[in-house]
Amino acid sequence: MFSYREKIGDAELFMTDRYGGVSNDSFSSLNLGYYSNDDPTLVIKNRQLVCDALSIPMSHFFIPKEVHGSDIQWIDASVVKANECDSNDLVCDALITTLPRVCVGVTTADCVPVLMYDHNSRVVAAVHAGWKGVVNEIVPKTISEIKNKLNIGPEQLNVKIMSCISLEKFEVGDEVATLFESKFENSSYPIVDRTHYEKPHVNLRQAVKWQALSCGVLETNIEVSKECTHSEEKYFSARRDGFLSGRMVSGIMKL
Repeated sequence: MFSYREKIGDAELFMTDRYGGVSNDSFSSLNLGYYSNDDPTLVIKNRQLVCDALSIPMSHFFIPKEVHGSDIQWIDASVVKANECDSNDLVCDALITTLPRVCVGVTTADCVPVLMYDHNSRVVAAVHAGWKGVVNEIVPKTISEIKNKLNIGPEQLNVKIMSCISLEKFEVGDEVATLFESKFENSSYPIVDRTHYEKPHVNLRQAVKWQALSCGVLETNIEVSKECTHSEEKYFSARRDGFLSGRMVSGIMKL
């Protein structure tokens, strides 16, 4: 069920894998995403299994419909009170909360899931960063949102970049490569590789790391997974399996 699960101070972080659920065929078995044509009743059962493992009610489990944009939503007490079953009416690419025992998460199947928390676990955030979200600066905007609303500076944040598609597997067209070259022309990390492959490849995880550093997050507070969702069979991968496959959840909550 969990490829990664860890308690760090007063925060709990996790990423699911594809095992331990009830979905079938290309969604087998722990598909947690609604929007790739799986039976929604099975997705609800899968989400309930994760909630049971986390010891929280479904009403405290928030996952948005990601749209590869840069909108952010806060989960406060009024949102929790209105959430009778789950949060599939949320449309954004980042969730933030200061509430204890309320899990915020994002679904991915190659895009970059990013989890954030401050040193004292006053705030937690989950961010979905596809290539469009990276270009639209969803990670910097989330960091800025936390600073502006809570006066928690970037140097106080921890950023965990979870498993996603690797540079080796993320082939893009010239237009996308050019966008990244323009966006990250000052990066000290190589973001676009045009020399080792027939077509350009983009390193999404390094792009996200560079954006976090540029915002003022300390390098010692950034952790980057080396796992590739395309290469590891334990993960769903839209690039490998097609859009009609399952989705993992990367989530975080205050304890």
